[in-house]
Amino acid sequence: MSEIETSAKVQPRIYSAPKLPLEERVPLKTPLSVHIDISSICNFRCSFCFQADNKAMKQVGLKRGKMSLELFKKIVDDLTEFPEKVKKIKIGNHGEPTLHKDLPEMIAYANKMEVAEIIEVFTNGSKLEPGLNQALIDAGLQRINVSVEGLSDERYMQVAGVKQDFSELVEGVKDLYNRKDDSLVIYVKIADQTSALDKGDNQIFILSEDERQYFYDTFGNICDEIYIEKIVPQWAETQLDKQNDVSETGMYDQKIKRYKETCPFTFMYLHFNCDGTTSPCTLDWPRKVVIGNVNEQSVKEIWTGRSLHNLRVAMLKGQRKDINFCKNCSAPMVCVNEDFDPHADKVLAAIDALDQSLDDNEWLEANNKSEWQVIEVK
Repeated sequence: MSEIETSAKVQPRIYSAPKLPLEERVPLKTPLSVHIDISSICNFRCSFCFQADNKAMKQVGLKRGKMSLELFKKIVDDLTEFPEKVKKIKIGNHGEPTLHKDLPEMIAYANKMEVAEIIEVFTNGSKLEPGLNQALIDAGLQRINVSVEGLSDERYMQVAGVKQDFSELVEGVKDLYNRKDDSLVIYVKIADQTSALDKGDNQIFILSEDERQYFYDTFGNICDEIYIEKIVPQWAETQLDKQNDVSETGMYDQKIKRYKETCPFTFMYLHFNCDGTTSPCTLDWPRKVVIGNVNEQSVKEIWTGRSLHNLRVAMLKGQRKDINFCKNCSAPMVCVNEDFDPHADKVLAAIDALDQSLDDNEWLEANNKSEWQVIEVK
């Protein structure tokens, strides 16, 4: 490929801000970030995502819907109880947030409450148009991550099962870029090594050198950061034939280890599903690792609660392989750099759990009975 000429910085989003060693900071009094899934409904069915697996969603009884504005505000209000601002409020992950009519109002409210250093949105970009773009800017959005699933109408149909006019998507990103000022950062990434959505089609679409250049040429001057991310097995227990095996590098081309006993996500994040059930990471799509319910508890109660504490202890003591759902998840290896394994005893001591027994730990499969039930969103 010829030399990349772009005004955007070519770097993966995990390096957008400097990070201190996490093992030196636990226990965190304030989560680093909170993920708020305001819409678990998506207009795409990307081959590598659980949204394409209707059978699996039906088997686990997954109820999809949209978060009420009142619940969103309750979560934001709860964040005022922490001693510091969270680094980021991340809106969207399991579904497409731009399908929610209240998205701009939600962003504006989070801004008004001053509970986060950065408010960002994850989107497939299909709904970016002048009206919404201006509303997002007026609301004070500070970062938007646009995921591109192909470089043509045909590839979108093959990978995401949708009729997407690629030129319209480009125009939507361009319009947002032309409207914004330096307070909003646009990150555009494309998924490489995607599989065809069709179960009978075993094609894997690896970007050619020409396609990689075309991606940078098309988006490099209408965004602030840009990268080609690799499809990795981040969604456990779904679409296994459409996600690539764990290899030597992760989603962001970072060197990885084959297995981590402890999932760093459980020490960093909280993920609020559209119905208020809460998980310790964004990858718990079937809601099997529910540590609380923000309809019934405050965010701080969940963050400092026994359920999350016991989950961390079980992992630090080498029992991730015995925890439902977590045992099948590759995200700790392929999606994040942090590694607690060499520091397990130090972290256990920091959370006053060095001598804690696992005999009654509810997260180990023999005793795994979650108190929380999924609530249908209407």
